[in-house]
Amino acid sequence: MGLRFIIGRAGSGKSTACLEEIKKEIFRSQEGSSLILLVPEQATFQNEYRLAADPELGGTVRVQVLSFRRLAYRVLQEAGGAVRAHIGELGKRMALRRILEQRRSELKIFHRAAKQPGFADSLAGMLGELKLYRVQPADLKKSGEKLVQEPAAGGLPDKLHDLNLLYGDLEEFLEGRFTDPNDYLNLLAERLERSLLLREAELYIDGFTGFTPQEFYVIQKMLPLAKRLTVALCFDPALLSGGYAEADVFHPTLETYHTLREMAESLRVPVEPVIAFSQEIPARFMDNRAVAHLERSFFSRPAAGLPEEKGVKLAACANRRAEVEAAARELTRLARDQGLRWRDMVVMVRDLQAYHHLVSTIFQDYGIPFFIDQKRTVDHHPLVELIRSALEVVLQNWAYDPVFRYLKTDLVPVGRDEVDRLENYVLAHGIRGSRWTDDRPWTYCRRYTLGEDREPGEQERIELERINQIRSAAAGHLKEFARAMAKAGAVREMTTALFELLDRLDIAGQLEQWAGEAEEKGRLTEAKEHAQIWNNVVQLLDEIVETLGEETLTLEEYDRILDTGLESLKLGIIPPGLDQVVVGTLQRSRNPDVKAALVLGVNDGVLPARTVEEGLLSDLEREQLQELGIRLAPGSRRKLLDEQYLVYIALTRASQCLWISYPQADDEGKGLHPSWVIHRMKELLPNLKELSVPVEPPHPEGEMDFIASPGRSLSYLASMLREMKAGKTVDSLWLDVYSWFTRQEEWRSRCLRVLAGLDHVNQEAPLPGNLGRRLYGSRLKASVSRLEKFAACPFAHFLSHGLKLKERGLFRLAAPDLGQFFHEALRMFAERVQDRSLDWAQLTGEQAAAMTEEIVRELAPRLQNEILLSSARHRYFINKLKRIVHRAVLTLMEHARRGGFRPVAMEMGFGDYGPLPSLDLDLGKDCQMEMSGRIDRIDAAREGDRLYLRVIDYKSGETDLKIADIFQGLKLQLLTYLDVALRSSELLVRQPALPAGMMYFAVRDPLVSSPGPLPAEQADKNLLKQLKMKGLLLADPLVIAQMDNQIKGYSELLPVALNKEGQFYGNSRVITLEQFAGLRQYLLAKLREIGRQMVAGQVQISPYQKGGEKSCRFCPFRAVCQFDPALEENFFRLFTDPEDEILWPFITGGSGGDSAE
Repeated sequence: MGLRFIIGRAGSGKSTACLEEIKKEIFRSQEGSSLILLVPEQATFQNEYRLAADPELGGTVRVQVLSFRRLAYRVLQEAGGAVRAHIGELGKRMALRRILEQRRSELKIFHRAAKQPGFADSLAGMLGELKLYRVQPADLKKSGEKLVQEPAAGGLPDKLHDLNLLYGDLEEFLEGRFTDPNDYLNLLAERLERSLLLREAELYIDGFTGFTPQEFYVIQKMLPLAKRLTVALCFDPALLSGGYAEADVFHPTLETYHTLREMAESLRVPVEPVIAFSQEIPARFMDNRAVAHLERSFFSRPAAGLPEEKGVKLAACANRRAEVEAAARELTRLARDQGLRWRDMVVMVRDLQAYHHLVSTIFQDYGIPFFIDQKRTVDHHPLVELIRSALEVVLQNWAYDPVFRYLKTDLVPVGRDEVDRLENYVLAHGIRGSRWTDDRPWTYCRRYTLGEDREPGEQERIELERINQIRSAAAGHLKEFARAMAKAGAVREMTTALFELLDRLDIAGQLEQWAGEAEEKGRLTEAKEHAQIWNNVVQLLDEIVETLGEETLTLEEYDRILDTGLESLKLGIIPPGLDQVVVGTLQRSRNPDVKAALVLGVNDGVLPARTVEEGLLSDLEREQLQELGIRLAPGSRRKLLDEQYLVYIALTRASQCLWISYPQADDEGKGLHPSWVIHRMKELLPNLKELSVPVEPPHPEGEMDFIASPGRSLSYLASMLREMKAGKTVDSLWLDVYSWFTRQEEWRSRCLRVLAGLDHVNQEAPLPGNLGRRLYGSRLKASVSRLEKFAACPFAHFLSHGLKLKERGLFRLAAPDLGQFFHEALRMFAERVQDRSLDWAQLTGEQAAAMTEEIVRELAPRLQNEILLSSARHRYFINKLKRIVHRAVLTLMEHARRGGFRPVAMEMGFGDYGPLPSLDLDLGKDCQMEMSGRIDRIDAAREGDRLYLRVIDYKSGETDLKIADIFQGLKLQLLTYLDVALRSSELLVRQPALPAGMMYFAVRDPLVSSPGPLPAEQADKNLLKQLKMKGLLLADPLVIAQMDNQIKGYSELLPVALNKEGQFYGNSRVITLEQFAGLRQYLLAKLREIGRQMVAGQVQISPYQKGGEKSCRFCPFRAVCQFDPALEENFFRLFTDPEDEILWPFITGGSGGDSAE
């Protein structure tokens, strides 16, 4: 037995000396006692690889590369102690939650915190630290009793009391049942003497800066057993002969050296002479004097500057993205120009979280093979999502979101297209709850009017049958799971139900298949994730059962526990390939044999990192315990000093090239400052120039640096050619780049695809040939709203009526649904007035209220699959609808009382929608247009020997009709309806009729504002004014009197006003019979013009803007058309509202020759 130290500064050859000695021993004999290399967990792979890849060795079974944890597994398997079940962090947290509930009343300090979320996690971390530092509950009790007498002890004695109770209970819970991973090294130390593994073994320990008390305890037990223990430590041999300060960069390793030496002396184990590597320039830096100078002088003061900076680069980058892009270009340059292998280079950061996504994305773009040295969380994995969503389905009673998260994991036997089809149906009809689980088939169909009551057509029946088949496949296993969870009481039963769901879905088989497919495609990391996660999840379920199996929990509690466990799952992935750039943190960096190191994110507060007090014990309390002989993990002050060693590691990993960089701004553009490390480097290397790295290639210098890989260079090329197209000066270098892409077979098509966007004009040419006619047919069936859509934007019309695009239907009350409700309610009211031989003018308020109540109650279940009955909020909304309908009815009753116009038709269809004939127009070239629609209301009244008709259209919002709207084709509906009514007057009223008006009636219940209380009569008048009809009326006072015979000045019902002589004011919305005739003639010409443009294939992206109104505002196709006013080819057609007098000559003079009669 013996102890030997190999010491030296970074790069001096300590690790190489250990490996060379191991090799010599193997050459001497392939048999004999074990050769064990003990290294940190993250360094096992690299050292195994170095030995296995050594061409001189050719393989050996004598040497083993182990970490402390792996050594423990080996020894416990051999000497016993590995039989008990392993308990993970989740199991401990669950046990601690239960202990906290049981002990809460006895806790002195933690009784309030015990119920707070996350406290069990903090407690688990504290107890884990106590175990690692070999502190027993009795030690806490003893220290607490001593501190009680100390006035300055503060709350520490009470904390120790609580920790003693909780720690003791946890140990009692684990005793004889589970093995805590934090106890493995204690068990290892106890079993070492029974193991043959270390007897007379040559043991080498390398890569550590220090050890926990547990690890020291293991070394203490190994020292007498091993033939010799060699420990390699990184510090300057000169410090052996002199003192050192706590702030010294090598303080941790020096402390370790003295502790081990004292340990050996106390055990009477001989300490051999130290092997010290004390060369002026360490072997690693023989060819790089600049890095050697940094290694030697960075923490030494005073230190002179070195004029040579070769091999060191310093970069100030615009932001983190620019920094990672620059790193990728540097790696590519080193591989391309200096012949370095990817495995010869590492990327190190202090905060990997800030760089993980950027590195993953950008390195892939550059084609750099890389491995991120970090355990992977599994939040993103489909299996985790399936488990979470399955439980949420039960918890949330089959709500939409968890059901479709479950179905979209690709682990359920339903294809993606089928899931999309099912999702559209469920969203449209608001399906949830028992409608998923009962045995009744889904038969919901969309109603286009509330009055229709029809059976599904053949196409709808086929679709419903398909939907129900998909539903059965999608919900089958989930229904069984939900039933099992409803019956389950204990945790064991719940977990069994969950496992059975996974088993029925054959998750293990699917993951195995996914792993195989990923491996075939070269996605090795993904393949390993799929291969590992099943066992990890099963182990988690076993742990939950072992820990809480017989306890009874609510489903919510079980879900929280399982979710916590899934969050804690991490996958340890070894590098899937040998030639890769390793990306890792400085804390885990164990890459002694690299030629280039790129250190990113060297910002103030990041490297060195700011440290803060955390955990259940403050720094002061830790110092108090230290004085009592209880050593714990270093406090924030010591951690801050230890950050120096990480800086030292960062500077000394590479033998040839060192790249240091920092971002100048974060993702939000806020400024970031460089670390003092940057300033110190500039002091030591005064000729070191700081590169400035922008996001895009700079002009004109430095552009060549951005041409590093084809994929990324293609993106830059597109940007440069766009600038060239815009008239800016661009270096001819980019034309050479373009020429290169066009010559490369594998890149030419991709290049042309990417650059096609430069010539893209965001505009659509007319459909070629007679494609428009073939698309819409030679007999074009149209509605007025369709033609208005075309007039607003031809492209929006093409998408909706040509390509048949439509928005996904959602189960919610939207404006069209409310409009549908109001139309049907008023139709039914008028119908009942007529059926009961009542007169609108004679109706009482009570009759109106009763009929409204009756109609709304009858209609409510018909709207959108009973949406008004689906929730308390919607049921409350029924009352609001009732008020609005009642207000509309009262207003229409007032119209009847003041005039002679009475309804002759309600919701009267024409063309395809009803008994009246369609409006047919000849478009020329053997094309016809057939207009169909439904007129909300047609009223008639007689004045003298003439019969007059007016049409009313119900609107739920404020709408007006102007001559300009008709002229521009934006509002043709009312005029078309009036024209159809007049053409069909013989069918409606059995004689020809004249136009009396066309008006919008607002169906709403407005609020009346007043500075004080209003009499009921005045309030009603104010309401009438707010509900005044809008539109155009015949300029005949006698006809107007048939609509409002109580006009005194301004009408309360109509948009007209009369003076004392009975003449119309200038702002009255009236026109003459001749003007009505001219409008009807213009209408036919306008409809024909729009129809011809549609058939001709006009599909241009051409929305309009009229004042503050834009046709794009509510357009559902904005994501398709990509209309952007910033583009030269995209502009609004600007419409104005000219005076009517300006427009009449255009309307009456250019309307065409069709008769309006």
